[in-house]
Formats: sequence, structure tokens, C-alpha cells
Amino acid sequence: MSNNDNSVENGLTIHGTCMELCPTEEVTLRMKEKLVHVLEVTSSGHKLVKSFCRSAANSNLAVPRMLRPFGVLSDTVHYLLLELSNRTDVKMSVLYDFLDDRLRAVRQDMTIQRLPPEQCVILLEPMIRFYVYYGYRLYNHPISEYDPVLNRKHLLECIKWFLNCCDKLDSTQTVQCDINTIIGNFNSLDICKTSPELYYDRILIESLYILSNLDDIHPLHRYLALPGHVKKASALKLAYYIALANMNNNYVRVLKLSKHLCPLTFSVLSLYLPTLQRKALHAMSHAYNSKHLVVPVEVLKQWLAFNTLEEVRAICIHYGMSLVREKDGICFEKAKFKNNVEQHRQLCFQAKILQLKLDEVLSYTI
Repeated sequence: MSNNDNSVENGLTIHGTCMELCPTEEVTLRMKEKLVHVLEVTSSGHKLVKSFCRSAANSNLAVPRMLRPFGVLSDTVHYLLLELSNRTDVKMSVLYDFLDDRLRAVRQDMTIQRLPPEQCVILLEPMIRFYVYYGYRLYNHPISEYDPVLNRKHLLECIKWFLNCCDKLDSTQTVQCDINTIIGNFNSLDICKTSPELYYDRILIESLYILSNLDDIHPLHRYLALPGHVKKASALKLAYYIALANMNNNYVRVLKLSKHLCPLTFSVLSLYLPTLQRKALHAMSHAYNSKHLVVPVEVLKQWLAFNTLEEVRAICIHYGMSLVREKDGICFEKAKFKNNVEQHRQLCFQAKILQLKLDEVLSYTI
């Protein structure tokens, strides 16, 4: 092995030299072993993308010829999310699994090469949008096809990595210069300049961090410590106010404010909606505890963003409440509320993201 191959062991930063989407050695091996994914077969032949490889005790992943530099990683993310994601010849869950694996390989190359924060944020931002988009679209798929826990794990890893990079940039004396450099570098990438294009939006990611952790106080502490030019953004303040309302158990206000969210931030909140609805119904079973007091089904639908009146009835029965007045009202009794039943899984089907394709989700700013 060459001196360059041992650079990481010597404490030096390694620089990848692979200028293709997939290293030649991996292409040869996978073609020989017939490990080519169906999404790597195109009308013009095979177009392989480097797959994620778990580290082993006897393997060395820090080999320059097997690592892609920043420019190639940018091209890879662009190809995966803006071109390959449009394939319709496979199920959505199969497409997600493939893209997830190849994006993990991108993050692996980033980690091994210790890319600087101004480059990391460019690569991580579209990955975060990807995990949010599919986290909503695949939510009701069976666990054999899609694992929501693993999706959330990867989402939070990318968000925290992204925010850590932003903090490093903020710690310098030239914050505004750094941000301009990031945007300039991104717009000047040597990628196909077809519409749509990827965009960098820190405000969106800060908002997603708050809304994907509504039961955690730490995102609120982070918001209060943010630089003024970030904290004053209206979209970020909206996420903060929603989190505050949730902490104060003001669930109706949470849902009223959610109407002003963008497609991605609303999708993240929608994943929390079943939890919010359960908490609200539990609180109401104490606040309206009476055998004679009745809350109309229509009112509950409006307050807690249920999709239909029938859904309100089914979920209330699920948690032990009674239907009265020819099923047009709900009678709350705290003693009958079922705390030990499994949480319902209905999502808000009116999420704006359902009207968008992945490339459209990846190319807007707030």
C-alpha cells in the first residue's frame, strides 16, 4: 500500500482521488458477482454508484482511490436525488432503500476525508430533505418494506451534523462571509444545471430540528442561543412558537400555527400528530370529565386536525371514550381513558408534500 493510503493512520487528512460515482474496483467486483442493483441499470448501460460498506477489523476504508472528493460527492448527490429519484419502474420503498444506502456511502466518504463544514452542509442539506420526504410518504408502509425508526435515526444524524457544522462556521469572526462562500460554492458546482436545482437553506434545517423534537427542550435552548441574523427569520420563529405551545400543552394553538408551515416542516409535524392527538384527548378526558357534558365530533375534528368525522369516532372509541347523541358527540370520562392501548397511526392526508415530487421538495427555500 502506498504512503497516501496510510495517511489517515499517520494523522493526516486523506483526499479522495476517485473521479467516478463508483470506484473501478467496486464496479469490477459487483459486475463479476452480479451485485448490480436494478436502479443501476439504465437504457444506455450500467451506471453504478458506490454502495455503503460497513467497516471491519481487517478492512481499510481510507484508501484514496476508493474515496470520492467533494466535487464528485456533489455530483453523486445531485444524480441520486434529482435524476434517479424520478424512476418509476420500482416500488417507492425499493427506491428509498437504494437512495438511502448510496447516501450513507456519501456520508461515509465525507467522514473518512474529514471534509470541512462549509462543504459538509452542502451535501447534508438535501439528504435531510430526502429523509423528511420519505419519512412521510412511507409512514404507513409495512415494517418489512420501510423502517421508520431507522429513517428517523438517519434524519437526526444528518440534522445534528449539519447544525454542528453551522456552529463551527458561526464561531468564526466572518460568519456572513462563510455563509456567502457556502452559497457561492454550491451555485458554482460542476453539475448539470437543469431545473430544478438543489438549494441550501439553514433556516429550514433549524426549523426541522425543532419540529422533529417537540418533546425535547434542547432545540428551544439552541434557538435562544442562535445568532441574531438566524433567529429573527419568521419561519424559524414560527417553529419556535409551535414548540412552546406544545410544551404548554396548548395543542389547538399548535395546529392553528401549523397551517403556516411549508411542506417539509408540516410533514415533520404530521408525524407527531398521532402523539399530539392522544395527549390532547387525554387532557380533555380530565378537563371535560362528566357523564353529561358532550363535545361535538365536528368540534374535535376542527380542534385536533382529524381527517374525517368517522376517524374522530374510531380514535375516540380506541381510547375508551363513548359516543352519544347518535354518534355526533363524545362523552369524556377520565376513568375510562385507555392509557395502555397502542397509539393510533393515522396521518394528516392533507399534507402539502403529497402534491410534490422529490425533486420539487429538494429545490425550494423558505
